[in-house]
Amino acid sequence: MTKHAALFVAAVSALVGAGCSGTAPSAHQIEYSVPKQPAELVKQYYRDVDWRLPEKKYEFLFLLDGPTFIAKHRDAMLKTLEVVETAEVETIAASFVRYSIGGNIYRQVKWLRKVDGTWYVSQRAYYSSYGDDPFKDGNPERAKQLLKRTDQWEKDSAPIWW
Repeated sequence: MTKHAALFVAAVSALVGAGCSGTAPSAHQIEYSVPKQPAELVKQYYRDVDWRLPEKKYEFLFLLDGPTFIAKHRDAMLKTLEVVETAEVETIAASFVRYSIGGNIYRQVKWLRKVDGTWYVSQRAYYSSYGDDPFKDGNPERAKQLLKRTDQWEKDSAPIWW
């Protein structure tokens, strides 16, 4: 388990163990450093999925297909995980991720957003190539070219449940 995952698990354990006693640390007291480079951030995102493991106390998370897929194939994903490239524009980046499960090669794009100078994985990134300015940064052609590349990358992937 990585240092960051251990800190996260310890924090969650402290919160769960403290119950309503009021002794749990606040979110501001939990020390967690975010990798500065986009590729390292994406790798950290994939590595720190311990909370998604199918333990009884987390079974409610398995109402979703994405966490179920990740939990089921976590070891294979992490053994073969590769961030092939990260394309950055001012406050948006796309990381081209590849991993294998069995004989299948999966390709995904993880979108990132820069907030106050720090990169974060974006959970709700959707950019339409049909929009006038997909990234709303005044450079629509660059955005459309990147969206075309990301679409092709994911199109060449083995199918994923979702």
